[in-house]
Amino acid sequence: MQALQEIGRLLVESKPDQALEKLRVWARIHLPEKVVDIDLQLSRVNMTIQTFTKGLMTMPDYQTNILQINSGILLLLEECKKASRQGNASSLPTLHEYHAYTCDRVEHSDTFRNAFDQAKECIQFFFIYGGDMQSHEGLFRRIAYDLEGRLLDYLNPGLERKTKALQLEMTFEFSRQLPHYKQNILRSFFSMLGLPPNEHEALLERKLEYALEHSPRTQALRQSDYICIYLHISQYDWDPQITPEAARWFVNDFCNCILPVQSPRILVFFAIEYDEEDENIRTEIKEALKTSEKLQVLPELGMVEKRDLGQWLEKYKQLSPNSRARKEILKTVFGSESEFYMEDVELELKKIIDNYNNQQI
Repeated sequence: MQALQEIGRLLVESKPDQALEKLRVWARIHLPEKVVDIDLQLSRVNMTIQTFTKGLMTMPDYQTNILQINSGILLLLEECKKASRQGNASSLPTLHEYHAYTCDRVEHSDTFRNAFDQAKECIQFFFIYGGDMQSHEGLFRRIAYDLEGRLLDYLNPGLERKTKALQLEMTFEFSRQLPHYKQNILRSFFSMLGLPPNEHEALLERKLEYALEHSPRTQALRQSDYICIYLHISQYDWDPQITPEAARWFVNDFCNCILPVQSPRILVFFAIEYDEEDENIRTEIKEALKTSEKLQVLPELGMVEKRDLGQWLEKYKQLSPNSRARKEILKTVFGSESEFYMEDVELELKKIIDNYNNQQI
């Protein structure tokens, strides 16, 4: 059942191809009659990705198609879960891949928690910035999973959780004209919420309240839940004048509305990355942050030290129950280097988790 829950997490993270690959492996062992249905869905995903990659589909249309495909995958996933509950499938390992996001970033997590605990507003805005290999998304995922209480499931896998943190990740088409820039943000935002943008024009006259009220993805959420929005801006989409202005508009205009009392808490994360050798962009970003009013700036993302990796292995002792073996993992996997990019770290930690899970099977 927990393996199926992890597949559900991949869907939340907008990774339908990875979710289907894992579901296919699971079904071949436990529910072979569903393999054909899974293959059909995987074919749809691959076709959509290929069409988008070739430039034959816009980003909003791509996101809409993926959301539709996800609905079919969710139906398959529910059928597999039902079979698992009925005893037709064996339980699988309990250490999930999202625990790879818990290495280091203590200062960032503490800064977020302090701002989160002190805020009285229903909507909060956070800013994540750093080099393009420091996994801005990983920090976002870590915060969202922590809000759900999932990061403690390695201690008690059977602990029931009722809180949900809906993760919504978006990118958008760059434009050098501010009105088009805003329009592109909203087209992606509405598509991400399962709303065809063309059916909700004029978008620039809409507010956040309208989008949440009409979105099929937010209807089941309660006041105790969260909506976590991740707006990613790469170094190639950064403009020192337009980008900060668009961000201020999103915060002060689009999100400036009165939400229902029962609305879940909303956390918006602006994530800007840059080439670590490009000091000009880094300086421009820091200058822009000085004028931000409602954004809570998290510390700049930096390198991961070997000590942090050792702490992670000590935390998840089930991966290797004795100190000698943990030191060997540290040496074999990470070598003699003293610091690492977070993207590389998360990739290796996921491999360690996968190896452990395969041994448990």
